Formats: sequence, structure tokens, C-alpha cells
Amino acid sequence: MTETILYNTKTFCPRCTILERKGLLLRDAVVVSRDDKVYLKTLCDQHTDNRTNETLYCSSLSFFQRMMNFDGTYMKTLKDIEDLTTNIPTKPTPSNFTIELNIHLPNSTFLSDQEIKDNLLQFQSYYPKNKKFVLKVSAKGSNDIETINEKAKMISNQLKGYPILLEVTVERLNEIAKLNDSAFLMGKIYPALKYYLKRGDEELFIKDIQRLLTLLRQFSDIQSAVTIVVERKFANLSSILSLLRQNNDVIRFIILSIERPPKELVSSLQAKYNNNTVDQQQGNNNDNEDDDKIINFSDPYELIQEIQVATEGQIKDEDFYPLSTASVLEPMFNLMGYGLYNIRPSPYCAFATCLLNTESLKSVPINRLFNITKLYKELLPILPSIEEKIGFFNGLKIKSILKNCNIPGVTIPNIFDYLTDKSKSHITKRVIDQTQILIIHNNMDIAALDLKRRCHCSVETKHRDGFVSSCTNCI
Repeated sequence: MTETILYNTKTFCPRCTILERKGLLLRDAVVVSRDDKVYLKTLCDQHTDNRTNETLYCSSLSFFQRMMNFDGTYMKTLKDIEDLTTNIPTKPTPSNFTIELNIHLPNSTFLSDQEIKDNLLQFQSYYPKNKKFVLKVSAKGSNDIETINEKAKMISNQLKGYPILLEVTVERLNEIAKLNDSAFLMGKIYPALKYYLKRGDEELFIKDIQRLLTLLRQFSDIQSAVTIVVERKFANLSSILSLLRQNNDVIRFIILSIERPPKELVSSLQAKYNNNTVDQQQGNNNDNEDDDKIINFSDPYELIQEIQVATEGQIKDEDFYPLSTASVLEPMFNLMGYGLYNIRPSPYCAFATCLLNTESLKSVPINRLFNITKLYKELLPILPSIEEKIGFFNGLKIKSILKNCNIPGVTIPNIFDYLTDKSKSHITKRVIDQTQILIIHNNMDIAALDLKRRCHCSVETKHRDGFVSSCTNCI
């Protein structure tokens, strides 16, 4: 079988790190293509059976290449792969779209108001004065609804002009929504649900969402985000996605996130290595069994295929693009008065599609109307010159680009006119308020670290006596 190296990187050897507990030691690694699939292969000098040191990175080579082609650097071979470790920033950069603040400590106490204010000032210092971010407030492990509500309101008063997501469990969201002085009455605090969905819990999820929607509709113009954390084998997403898409007036963001439970990952690794040891002892060398020896799966394309089946082809793999392509829309958001944000995660960290809803369109992916690849490539060069102000000549250029990126045979008005003409602002706002963003968050866990990709989006933050590298919450 022909194998092609796509690029060099570094990773943790799963056997050294997880099973043998030798610590977080970076090993040489390569991302390779084979049989139209993509694998992350650890080149560990202590474990030479490389086939058992592989992670299925993507089950579609064409999808992987389409996503990564939006980043012109990933295929380039670095002269010294060790230089990657120096690229990780030591403090958050202004590329973060979202910053998370957990207001509840492990010792069952809340951050004081002053501690919260200090954190907010620190967050703001990471950004130029003209840039904004979304603050995600969580209270992990707390059932104190009253305090959570009061802290959220205090944060909103301190952080004026910034959107705030309050992410708690569905039960706590329900209780907060019932309060007479609910934080959701303030207008800039939005409910954010994170739901761990297992196969068999589909009906419970639907009941929980319907109950929550009934409460949220009591608030004027409220919008929310729903993050569904799934694991293999996936739950049946048909009725779930149908419900979420039908309620696009309240649910603005649908985020599907794949996570591998640690216990399941460890047991899977142990089983694979044990099977491989038995095969070696018995002298078995059956190529048909090779796929079973790939120790784990970190494959977002599998979830995208599930979505295609669940929506009966209404949403397909070609409808998804790297979330980072939204960077070309940053000036548009600013033009409409939403503020200037950075939306620039690594191309393989998140894939998204906009679902448009109008009088004639019902949850239709935006790329059915626009050539997104062409739009991105033509708008990207002029981004630096339109960050603060678009101007007359750039306005004409953008108008022409938008018109030329229409899909042939699809008749739609020029979007730029609706973005710039104040007399049409109510129409623009109505369309935007009905638009949903469907995102696949492709998590990178300890058994699938790709340092080259990680350097796009990781940050070292102070933790006890040292620093820890973590996701920048760019999604």
C-alpha cells in the first residue's frame, strides 16, 4: 500500500504517555495518507511497530486536503521541527474569539467580585482597543443558582459591549430563566447549553430542549448556543438536528463536539496492544486486520457523514468549510455594528456552515448560494485595508466580488447593498437573526496531538507552579 507523507510534526506516543505513564514526551511524527485516508503516525524509537502507533485522523483524504488547503503553511516541511515548540505563545493572543471564565473554584467557593474584575481587565489587555471577544462564563460544579445569576449580571455591568455566554447545565439554565431578576433580562447575556449526549438519550435530550425553549421564549429577542458533546458510537441525530434547525429564531449556534472518554481511550489502547502482541507471538501478519491495529480514531469526517444521513442530504460534507474562512467576514460584522472580532482557528479545528432562513429558504447551507472558496480567496487580500473602514473604492470591489461569487442560476440580491444601505437594515437584521451557524468542533486530545496544528491555536497559561498548554477557545 502506497503511503505519502503530507507533513512532519510531533506528538505524544500513546503507549509511552498513557499506558506506560512516562510523562508528556514529544516524539517525531508524520501525518500520512494511505488508501484515501489520513493517519497521524508516531515515530517512537521505543515502539517500532508503527502500525499500532497510528491514529485515524480523517477517513476522507479529499476532505482533509480541502480543509487544510485554506492554510498555505501546513504542507511546508520545517527545517527544524523542534522550532515548533517555540511558536506556542506564552499568553493568549488577540486571535481568540472566545475566552472562558470559570467563576466557581474547586473548593466550592466563588471568585470574589474583585477577582472577577481583575480577570476581566486582564482579558481586555490581550486585545487592541478596537477588538472584542465573546466571554463564556461557567460555574463548574456549583448548584448555587442565585450566586451564578448575580455574578453573571455583575460581569455584564463590568464588561459593557461584549457578548456574554452563560454556560451551565440544562437544569441550571431552566432555574436561572425562572428567576424574577434573571440575568437573561439584561439583553447581552445569552444562555449556552453544553449537553453530553449518549446513544439512547435522544428522547431525553428533546424533552430537555423543548422545556428550555419554552422558558427562553419568554425573553424578548433572546438567542442561544447549544453545544452537543458526542462520543462513538453516535446517537441518532435525525430528530435532534431537526428540532434544533426548526428553532433557529432562538438557537443561533449549533456546535457538535467529539470527545473520547479517557477510560474508553485507555481500554481501547490496551486492547489494541494486547491483540498486536498476540499476533506477533502467533506469527500472524494479515493485512486485512491492519485497520483493527490502528489504536484509536480522531476522525471528524465520520460525524459529518452522520449529519448527512440524519438530514437526508440536506447538509452534506461539501457544505462545510473551515471556520477560519469566516475571517473574511470580520469587517462585515463590524460594519453592521456587532464589533470587530477575530475568527481564526486552525483550519482543521472547526468546520462550519451557515444555514440560511428566509421566506423562500429553510435551513439552506450558504454555499448553495455562494462560492465560498472563491469568496474567501478574493476577499482575503483586501482584509488589512478594510479592518477599520471599508471606504468607497474597497466598497465597490467588495460589491463586485460578492456578485461574482454567486452560484450560477441562483438569483439573489447583492448582499453588500443590504449591509451598507440603512434603509434596508431591518431586512438585513431579520435575515441575520434567522441564520444558524452549524459547527463541528474537532477536539485534539492527548492521544492525537498534532504539534504543527497545535501551534496555530494553543496558549500557555499559568497553572499552580507552572504553565499548561491549552486550547485558546477560538471557537
